[in-house]
Amino acid sequence: MIESFTIAGVTASPGEKANGAVAVNGLFADGQPLELPFIIFNGGYDGPRLYIQLAQHPAETWGLEGVYNVFSSLDPEELSGVVTFSLPNPVGFRFATYFPPQITHDINRVGAGDPKGSLMERIVHSWWTNFVEDKADYVIDIHGVPPETFVYYEAEGVSPGVPVEVTEKSERMALLYGSRSVQKQVEAYGGGSSFRGACVDNGIPAIVPEVSMDGAAVTERGIRNIMIDLGMIEGEIELPPVQYILKWVADRKTATVACDVGGCFIPKVGVGDTVERGDEVGVMYSPRTFEVLEMLTAHRDGYVSSIRNYPVKSAGESLMSILEILEVVKNG
Repeated sequence: MIESFTIAGVTASPGEKANGAVAVNGLFADGQPLELPFIIFNGGYDGPRLYIQLAQHPAETWGLEGVYNVFSSLDPEELSGVVTFSLPNPVGFRFATYFPPQITHDINRVGAGDPKGSLMERIVHSWWTNFVEDKADYVIDIHGVPPETFVYYEAEGVSPGVPVEVTEKSERMALLYGSRSVQKQVEAYGGGSSFRGACVDNGIPAIVPEVSMDGAAVTERGIRNIMIDLGMIEGEIELPPVQYILKWVADRKTATVACDVGGCFIPKVGVGDTVERGDEVGVMYSPRTFEVLEMLTAHRDGYVSSIRNYPVKSAGESLMSILEILEVVKNG
């Protein structure tokens, strides 16, 4: 039976769209409530519940256009299931500021939050209880601004006791997003649990797309692919011919190519290239004499996931990241 869907007193009947805001009282000294804006698309047919949020890190907004493109053509009467969306960090989003004075540390390292904790933990707890807990079957937490759009997801065993089907569904969602590469988290984050990690801990498949500045089309296609696969909308899934599953580890130095001498850097490879150990990947030269100071080589076989664009470097600076390739997925 198709039912109405309610968040914070705002109800969307079957086949309807509704907008609202969760008012979180008692946070600020002036007595004004914090409002967490949200949208509900309640489908005309039964189906899963998908929660999408964007700009938890407030300057990471490059996926917003892709979400707009999906929602602008989403007909709730033809939808199967429920789609909800929120801007979960309005304090930061308003001023495109990661850490305003009230947000004391990374808002994405307190898991599901704490109703008796810091301001930041209370904000996270508010969106967790209103948008996720008993409300979502799948979660897409959109971040951004890498050089190339990719998707994080969690491997089996990182969260003890989580059923394998949860991580399998997360991997499926990550690949369906359609980026050229996905990064498989094989060990725990340092510095606290992520929101995505809290979802998985609670049995909810979840992914984090890191959307690049030109990633609107990937985001639009990715959300549609996931919704098609979940049976929420009609359509054809579109994927790149080849995708790479890369190994994410907490110690980023294992992936880093760094310079031994200061100077100016010229890369000889691009993001998305695959390299073998010993391949030439860049050169350092002197801006005073224009002599070559150092030839840089790949320290491992792998996938070039990032390159630092600013050319002026001091000794020991990171120049690029090369991640280990766990699997090459060929779509046909």
